[in-house]
Amino acid sequence: MKHFCSVLLLSLSSILSAQPVIIETSLWPGFTNADGSGAYFDLARLVFPPDSHPLVIKTNHLGRAWLAVQRAQADLTFGLTQADIRSFRLESSDLPYDEDTIIAVFLPERVHQTDLTPSRLKALQLGWEKSYNYGAALGIEVHGFEVQDPAHAIQLLKAGRIEVYLAESGDLDRVQPQLKAAGLQQQWLAYIPVYAGFSPTANGRQLKNYWDQRIQMLWQTGEMQSFYQRHPALRPPTPEVKP
Repeated sequence: MKHFCSVLLLSLSSILSAQPVIIETSLWPGFTNADGSGAYFDLARLVFPPDSHPLVIKTNHLGRAWLAVQRAQADLTFGLTQADIRSFRLESSDLPYDEDTIIAVFLPERVHQTDLTPSRLKALQLGWEKSYNYGAALGIEVHGFEVQDPAHAIQLLKAGRIEVYLAESGDLDRVQPQLKAAGLQQQWLAYIPVYAGFSPTANGRQLKNYWDQRIQMLWQTGEMQSFYQRHPALRPPTPEVKP
């Protein structure tokens, strides 16, 4: 009985000392699903042991989620480029965990493919999703029209309000029929590394350091390689961390 009580007390102590990690993020099907599944959440569970760092998942619009982490209302968020990290003044993971595939969407009668270079894009009227400045991610210092979603971008392209819509390839999957019907073309522009972002606080920096150390260890043990094999939609960092 005494042994049982000792084990129970140790278990309770472990639970009480656990430090929850509050993740606030936008929903990306297959990556951050509403039910807590998805590749990005799987990565967080791999990095943070549930007995010491149980996850608390909150979903929000992209910019609002990043602001919540900036204001220390949450600890961790996903999908940030280095431009976003600087803009929202967050702590960044040392390594990216994925890459965004940036696509240009345009009407060929208005924009020629030769215009789809960084030096020429900045002379065009660009659009991108709210809070996700793909122009800055591509190194283009230009103001863009913030669209609500890809369907809104299609309307703006057809009306001539914007000339090129910059988007992540996965965001276009559900509107491919509409893109085709509108006569819009798509062209690959770049792979942009994305990082985990942490709150700019002492606790956020502690979690960031923990994340970086765990990622290094998981590469050394081969668990990161296995993780990317289980999630082939993700692009692992290049070069990979070596033992």
